[in-house]
Amino acid sequence: MSDLPAAADPGAASPRGRRLRRSVFMVVLGLVAAGTALFVMDRRSTPPLPGEAAGPSGRPDFYMEGAVVDQYRPDGTLEYRLTSDDIRHFSEQALTRLQRPALTLYRPGGRPWDARAREGDLRRPPRGAPEEELELRDDVVLEQDRGDGGFLRLTTSRLKIYPGRQYAESDRDVMIDSHVGRTTATGLEGDLQLGLLTFHSSGNEPVHTVLQPQQFK
Repeated sequence: MSDLPAAADPGAASPRGRRLRRSVFMVVLGLVAAGTALFVMDRRSTPPLPGEAAGPSGRPDFYMEGAVVDQYRPDGTLEYRLTSDDIRHFSEQALTRLQRPALTLYRPGGRPWDARAREGDLRRPPRGAPEEELELRDDVVLEQDRGDGGFLRLTTSRLKIYPGRQYAESDRDVMIDSHVGRTTATGLEGDLQLGLLTFHSSGNEPVHTVLQPQQFK
């Protein structure tokens, strides 16, 4: 078991302020054997994700149960498959509300990532906007089967995924389990295509890692 200490921030005026003023780390953790590079660093210059926006008013433009959405890349390969118990689409806000969403994000040349949650929002950008965004909320799970018994499973209360660039981020507490061990942190950023996860720590909540005993044999 190892705790990575965080330097205190004397300028913090409140618990929220202390959380935003995170100490600097650039430590490669010992979970690289899981096939994912894990880092710890601060997000001092990056504001936290904004709170959940108020829901759109009025009736949805369309409603569907048992929905399946397939998104393809320009080369014709499948980028992701999104299923939901029901969807409610609001055209004016370019917003689709999802109940029990489940996402499979396909990686070119690699194993896919699977994500699920109790609810979520899919925001499709207007013409000319940079990218599509999927926000998952409540009992969020992001996992990948590595084969040969290897796995990685992330749980949190809120996660944003950008399928086009295979990127995920959260400013909520996260827990990552793998066949190597368990890590907890106060947030993360992840390049899912490269398998690169960057963990965040606060002054009173350091990143914490527990390795499985067999890793020392």
